[in-house]
Amino acid sequence: MSNRDKYLAALDIGSSKVCCIIASRDEYDISKIIGLGCNEAKGVSNGIISDFNTAIKSISAAMSEAEKKANLKINEINISASSKVVLTKLFKQKINILEDKIKQEDINESLNLVMQSPYFNEKKILHAAPIGFTIDGANEIKNPVGMYGTNLEVDFVISTIGINHYKNYIECVTKCNVDIGQVIFSGLASGIAVLNDNELDLGAVVLEIGSTKTSLSIFAKGNFLFSEVINFGGNNITDAIARFFGISFSEAEKIKIMHASAIEHSSDNEISFEVPSVNFNNSENFINISKKDLHEIVKPFIEDILKWTNVVIRKSGYEKVISKQLVITGGGAQLDGISILAKNNLNYNSRIGFPREFKSNLENTLDPSYSVALGIIQSIFKVKEFDKKQGVNTHLSKKSRFSFVKSWMSEIFF
Repeated sequence: MSNRDKYLAALDIGSSKVCCIIASRDEYDISKIIGLGCNEAKGVSNGIISDFNTAIKSISAAMSEAEKKANLKINEINISASSKVVLTKLFKQKINILEDKIKQEDINESLNLVMQSPYFNEKKILHAAPIGFTIDGANEIKNPVGMYGTNLEVDFVISTIGINHYKNYIECVTKCNVDIGQVIFSGLASGIAVLNDNELDLGAVVLEIGSTKTSLSIFAKGNFLFSEVINFGGNNITDAIARFFGISFSEAEKIKIMHASAIEHSSDNEISFEVPSVNFNNSENFINISKKDLHEIVKPFIEDILKWTNVVIRKSGYEKVISKQLVITGGGAQLDGISILAKNNLNYNSRIGFPREFKSNLENTLDPSYSVALGIIQSIFKVKEFDKKQGVNTHLSKKSRFSFVKSWMSEIFF
């Protein structure tokens, strides 16, 4: 058995850090983290490669660290893609059934017809899956294969990225002497990592708060339905803290992590701490900051994210399809009180989303900032498991692999 079959590697190219995780799965289907490497995301801006050579160094450093801990060389890696230029849209396609019964080929043909639209010019498809079927005017069909029908209408959810942005992702990673497995939209990956079966079925919103971007993804009836991304995240809060108090960005980040809260506590006025000012040059030049002052800066930013969340849910068209369940993940989810504020402002049951189904002997805690990388691994493991049960050859050509993967979400998870 080759190393490719023994482990999976995932690379999350985030807005503040590049994270590489290597995982294995034993005979009991227990996933274990065996290597983890993180590095500052230099050369990456809002999920887009902004400096080619610098980005390669950041990616290579993260991969090398993970390889060292796992004591192996990565041959193939699966990567995330997330930015405001990743678009997710709903497409409908009707076809006439030539034979009495509907076949899988009919669904495939529907997707092929959708992809002939000029909309897909200069775009790369990251995800495409059928989420609904109508046979001769009757909807709510879960799986039409094998049914009788004359006309079939299929609803597809398709996520795309600009072809040049995609090429830059691929080029940066392959320059690190590895092959690319799958490229998965981070909004999809984070949902796979943090949602439980009930949330996937009844419907839930996943809010992933990164350093410079925040993504919202909607799942319901076992399907990934919708996503939207804004260029706003935790770094905006850190920058506001630094400017207001006249301290460095690094000091502002430290006090945000250690002391900031989205909700006010009765003791906030009584708690204060000293931080070196920007023009620090002696032991007396410190800024005294209270938790109350810090809270008053942080809370409006979180409220803005929640207002945006409310607007996006309403305009998505899925507000009445999903249950009132919000799962917050990403690095920004670690802010104290954020789930309480979300529940109060949105009237949604809110919780922090931690990655599931993984064990680790490493010192690193698998906090919400690792959701995307672990979601990538989890999804690919399920694909391999499905392949094994179906007797599918996992070593497919690039073209054949895409035709299989484009519908794995519906077939495997749900």
